[in-house]
Amino acid sequence: MNGQKSNLILSIFLIFILGAHLFRLAEIPTGLYLDETSIGHNAALIAQTGADEYNIKFPVYFRAFGEYKNPIYIYATALIFRMFGISELNLRITSFLFFAAALGLHILLVSKLFNRDRTILNYALISFGLLPIFFVISRISFELISQLTWVTAINFLSWQVFESNTKRNHKFLQSLFLGLALGSSIYTYSTARVLSIITFIFLWIIYYKREVVNKLLVISISFFSTLAPYIVFSNNNPGAITSRFYEISYIDDAISPLNKVLIFARNLSEYWSLNFLAVHGDSNLRHSTGYGGVLYLGVLILSLTGLIFMLNRNKLGRFNAFLFANLLVSPLPAALTSEGTPNALRSLLLGYYIVLISCYGVDFIVGLPSRRLKGILTISIASLLIIEIIGFLLHYFLVYPLTSLESMGSYNFKSALQTAINRHPEQIIFISSPPASYATLRFYQHIVENPGKIPIIISQIPKPSLGSCVIFNRNDQAKLNGLPFSFRDFEHSGYPNILQRMRNQKSVRSLIKVRCYEKFSQSPFPHREGAS
Repeated sequence: MNGQKSNLILSIFLIFILGAHLFRLAEIPTGLYLDETSIGHNAALIAQTGADEYNIKFPVYFRAFGEYKNPIYIYATALIFRMFGISELNLRITSFLFFAAALGLHILLVSKLFNRDRTILNYALISFGLLPIFFVISRISFELISQLTWVTAINFLSWQVFESNTKRNHKFLQSLFLGLALGSSIYTYSTARVLSIITFIFLWIIYYKREVVNKLLVISISFFSTLAPYIVFSNNNPGAITSRFYEISYIDDAISPLNKVLIFARNLSEYWSLNFLAVHGDSNLRHSTGYGGVLYLGVLILSLTGLIFMLNRNKLGRFNAFLFANLLVSPLPAALTSEGTPNALRSLLLGYYIVLISCYGVDFIVGLPSRRLKGILTISIASLLIIEIIGFLLHYFLVYPLTSLESMGSYNFKSALQTAINRHPEQIIFISSPPASYATLRFYQHIVENPGKIPIIISQIPKPSLGSCVIFNRNDQAKLNGLPFSFRDFEHSGYPNILQRMRNQKSVRSLIKVRCYEKFSQSPFPHREGAS
């Protein structure tokens, strides 16, 4: 009966977590960021034609604005588009699916590490499933979330290969898959190009002994075989993959080596700081909500407890040493960059390893001999986590929809494009500001029908004429001043905040506006008409 109750509780937690991740997924954050639409546009083209926006058939990396995007996430999105159609929801649901896979692999590993202890499993599910940084990233269409899935798979397979008692033929297959996972992780996110190699080296250093050399060799062969496309692409496109790194890093700056070391040390200290981890987090409202840190304070306390517990054991196990080593190196690639430091995206795996190690903290509390002390600590930590989780979720769904609007930069773009097409102009001009926002237009052209085949022109310096409509960000309205044409403005509004909808409060103006220069008048005085 106790087992049935435990399974029921675990199922309820799982349903709640997955439901929270799916709730208003297409609407929050408010609007698609240009990196999302760039991924969506290329995924749509792959799904339709097999070629990217530069007409390259099934590329290894996808050329975008100033960088090359990693392929795994885009191909996964293309598959979803192919199966279920192109939409905002299906674009973001790719992230949800990667997250759900990572959550499942995390629970599998924790069940192995702690002999299916129900208390630890419940904690592992809640802490991973509702962690602020994971929650935010799983609801936007960024490549990064696929790295989390790959790393959880790598750690689970590492346990299976070196710690479990599975059959010998199964070990071979598991070793093969581990090498493939390690190698292919470099196609998930940029930091994996460094971390996957370091993790591979850790496996050799920590697990090397005569009895497991065959496993390590199988891992090595499959690992290096997956690097072949990366090597070929790098040789054919010198500097393509590294150009973005040098743009945001200080490594190539004209400063002394000592200054570079000092910058690295300062950056690294920021990633380990309480301010970043549990108080303020990332200041970028695309990576964070502005409420609390990237972790919960309760998780951080448990991870410190777990770390002490792990290191104070009579003999530190190899797998624990493997986890600890990966924890230490996880923020290193992020510390090599200077743009937006501390950056929650580049340090995502730091959060993952802290959450995993915090399970050892729960294990320590569960194993305390004093029932009174165990009860006090359990109630204290559980209460703190419940308060933190409720506060975060309320802020995410009630406050963040409004605060994310400006950061995402495309609120109601779809409605604006549809409005412009419905006016049946001779042409539509889109003011691409910033220049990379062309991707937003291109993505929505896959969704919004244009039966009249109205030409759509992208320009940073618009030259509208009578009979044309212009789509623009309201911050660019000055670019349209001084034209001697009568026009009509269409500005959509809405209620990003669910409380606004319930209370029928004042709606929020869209960032995107439409101005149509219609031929009904040659008057130099503008005529405005609102639209809701």
